[in-house]
Amino acid sequence: MKEDMVYRTASPVFDEESIRKILLDMESTLRSGILTNGLHTKEFERKFAEYIQTKFAVAVNSGTSNLEIVLRYFGVKNSEVIVPTNTFIATANSVLFAGGKPVFADMREDTLCIDPFEVERRISSKTVAVIVVHVAGLVCPQIREISKLCKDHGLFLIEDCAHAHGAMIDGVKAGALGDAGCFSFFPTKIMTTGEGGIITTDNSSLAAAALMMRNHGQNSQSLMVTLGHNWCMGELNAILGEHQLENLEFFVARRNELAQIYNESLLNVEGVSPIINPSNIRHSYYKYTVKLDRGINVEKVSKMLKEEYNIDTGHLYYPPVHLHPYYRENFGTGEGMFPVAEDVLPRVLCLPLHVAIAKESVPYITKALDNCIKALKTM
Repeated sequence: MKEDMVYRTASPVFDEESIRKILLDMESTLRSGILTNGLHTKEFERKFAEYIQTKFAVAVNSGTSNLEIVLRYFGVKNSEVIVPTNTFIATANSVLFAGGKPVFADMREDTLCIDPFEVERRISSKTVAVIVVHVAGLVCPQIREISKLCKDHGLFLIEDCAHAHGAMIDGVKAGALGDAGCFSFFPTKIMTTGEGGIITTDNSSLAAAALMMRNHGQNSQSLMVTLGHNWCMGELNAILGEHQLENLEFFVARRNELAQIYNESLLNVEGVSPIINPSNIRHSYYKYTVKLDRGINVEKVSKMLKEEYNIDTGHLYYPPVHLHPYYRENFGTGEGMFPVAEDVLPRVLCLPLHVAIAKESVPYITKALDNCIKALKTM
């Protein structure tokens, strides 16, 4: 039975009290005339660093900018950076923008995160860094193993935390597990600034370089000492970030609560396998991902859920980066190079999960999924 409500895969949430406070801060800021590089940006950086438990946080205008800043600081020009092929294109593109070469690695089927074995076998004399993506909000369970590989080979470890606000492993938050963490605040993320990103690090030199690179390469005396861009976060964006950060623990707890209902509701749905969350990890559940059995057409399931049940669904990075036309044409990548990603990603479906979804909606969604799979089997 089709309901009138549309079940979206993602939606930013601002409660009435937050909206009231945000509007008051925005009015004050608009009256001040200081719309960039002001007190709200500094305060947001301070609070975010305190939350992640790093010494520094530097706010920028996007999650792509922060990756490029970090890669440029670590000097990847004319060198190689190992990147998972199952990620958003921005992760690999940032390596190119910084003058480096992305070297793709395959993923693990059980976590959807980069495979440490793949990382190790792709390390060369030209490798300078590894980017680990905490896919869907799951901190890469093998992050310690990859960290040791990086230390043994003298490589920098960069966390792409675009999905992982508030996620933890062994009590340590994503963004504090490597040399730098790079967060995105795009509107679909767990918390948002509208547009924006932030770098977390304990490296004072990186933090200082990031502050200059985001502002045309200028130092505190307004002298250009390095090449930079206009990558500053606006004050109005920082205000959104401050208030969203206040609610982040609630957002993560709510997402985990909904994910647990999904886990239980899917027990009797044949052909569907949720991604298991290890007990030492707090998942942030940016996305709730399931794998469909081979032979179940994901596109048809997704279309049926939308047309018959008003349920939006998403996919997780298909095609993988190495199968995008640009990388095929310029790097000679193609089918068969990363078999796990090529097999698993076409079968991954992202079900609606965000703070505004009612608990009662989850059984409706999983029942609809079950109905669709059964209907397709009879066709």
